[in-house]
Amino acid sequence: MRSFGNFIILFMIFFRIIDTVSAQNVNSAFDPKVFFMGENDQDYSNAIAPYGESLLSVSNDSMEIAYLNWMYLLKDIEDFSKKNNFDLNGLKIWINVFWNKNGRIDIISFYPKPNCKNIEFEKLSLFFIDFIKQYKPRLKYKSSFSHYGSARFPSFADMYINQEK
Repeated sequence: MRSFGNFIILFMIFFRIIDTVSAQNVNSAFDPKVFFMGENDQDYSNAIAPYGESLLSVSNDSMEIAYLNWMYLLKDIEDFSKKNNFDLNGLKIWINVFWNKNGRIDIISFYPKPNCKNIEFEKLSLFFIDFIKQYKPRLKYKSSFSHYGSARFPSFADMYINQEK
């Protein structure tokens, strides 16, 4: 019975990957996209062109507000991982996030840091795709923007957010 359950899980992952690849090939509008940094450099460069503003600039050039907004994103990622039983603990990555003017995430690119835990990055990509689809923006902005940063999990974002309140 256990091997049948494993078969079903593999079957679902296989079709999820095929669905994701098919959607990427058919639809060049990024809806949503997740890239491993260094993959598809030309497509990536073309896709990020409209995101000229930074998280800092849309946060009224306040480091405190920008950092708080970043902490909220990391908290949302971590909460989503817990809700979906996806273990992020030990994950350390460089991450680029691209938001549209409505505050929704269009693109995430990432790359593991040298001391990152061993993780299947295909599964992490699928996790980020699912996260983007359900992400509810906390704020709306007047322009598209991006942030290039790093993340580690656990993020302890809750502690920082609660301290700021």
